[in-house]
Amino acid sequence: MPTLYVGNSFNETLVGDLSHFDPLERKIGGNLSCRLVWLMEPGDLLVSPQPISEDFLGYASGLKGVPITSADVLVPQPGGYGEDVLTADRLRAGPFLDLLRAAVADRGYDAIVPYCYDQTITALAREVGIGSHDSGVAFCEAGGADLLNRKTVFRALCGGARIPVADGLVTRSVGEATDFVTSFVEAGRSVIVKQDVHQGGHGNEILSPSKDVAQLGAAVLTFVADRQAVEERLGEMWPLFSSNGRDPVVIEHYLEDAISLGCEVSLAGGFPVLRHTAEMRMTPVFDGLLIPPSSISQACDAEFSRYALELAAVVYVMGYRGLMNIDGVVARRGKTVVLNEFNGRLGGSTHLDWIGRTLFGDDYLRRRQLISNNDLKVDSFSSAVSELERAGLAFDPDRGEGVILTCDHTSQSGAVEYCVAAADVETADDYERRLRSLAATARSVQ
Repeated sequence: MPTLYVGNSFNETLVGDLSHFDPLERKIGGNLSCRLVWLMEPGDLLVSPQPISEDFLGYASGLKGVPITSADVLVPQPGGYGEDVLTADRLRAGPFLDLLRAAVADRGYDAIVPYCYDQTITALAREVGIGSHDSGVAFCEAGGADLLNRKTVFRALCGGARIPVADGLVTRSVGEATDFVTSFVEAGRSVIVKQDVHQGGHGNEILSPSKDVAQLGAAVLTFVADRQAVEERLGEMWPLFSSNGRDPVVIEHYLEDAISLGCEVSLAGGFPVLRHTAEMRMTPVFDGLLIPPSSISQACDAEFSRYALELAAVVYVMGYRGLMNIDGVVARRGKTVVLNEFNGRLGGSTHLDWIGRTLFGDDYLRRRQLISNNDLKVDSFSSAVSELERAGLAFDPDRGEGVILTCDHTSQSGAVEYCVAAADVETADDYERRLRSLAATARSVQ
């Protein structure tokens, strides 16, 4: 039966305060709905915050072998943030609900797959006639998705299950936070301060006594030499860190020279199943993936996978059903593996896993290396496709390698997302090097 997809990639559940988020990043975040096109089959419908270009739909349809057109994409009327993101005011508006009810009745949808199954989505599903008595839906209807996108809940569950995390503190007190951070700074160590609800490294800030520390996993790095500097910075930023006092704040030891990892786990069946692990590219916030990881040992990968499945088992018992993304880091040259976040939702690798399994088979992790990037500047989507073909870099189904353009942000930021597929890391790296050289040459000519 056909499926209704909802691209609520940035919303009130996933981002602490949308009004504080950079407008361009908010617009790009909403446009991540493009990625869901890869999952669609004939008859499916995508509710997207923004229109998706015919160029991208045609390109994806050609590679998928499945025709997806603008008739399969529904965009609600603008809301409080215009067409940037799918907030509740857009999804619950009367005219849009009438239109969606008609589409559900016409196409016979019996399944809804949102980016995040929050309470707005459970209400939407009921109102348009997509009902379910599944226990996972009941969990989300009671606000479960909100729990599974909070760093405070993550640390509590890891603590209860004895799953290793970085030394840290959860607090609502700026004074307590100052004492904790100062103890690290005076010992020559850095911390990372995190908003309870955010994603992709946004909302994080590194406070360091060193000006030479590498900035990874946080949008901001601030040098703090002593207690006075710590007190001043925390006092200045506390309204943002705490979402104006709504949420507690998470502070953790910032593990330097670490490799960021992620994985996707399916909790849809009888027990959690690990779909893949990945190495996250941080520049300094999330900017792409290497699937499978290429810079860590098999032992580290296995340890990270074990911890992730242990945490997923706890979440499964809580009642969540669906996809879950779990992050961690490998530090101290592979001697330390810890988890640092989870999200009960689709993630930045969901569409890449679909591409891997569909184009190369369920065992693609043993036969292919995927490398993705979220921000390749181009003149236009159509010109990017043409340049790839002229340069011999476009994906070749017969050889099973090349560059796939996975998301079109050209109208938002003049960029595209891409995924390189190749038989090994060296070949994939070479494709990416040639691609970046091509893009740099094109920019220099302009």
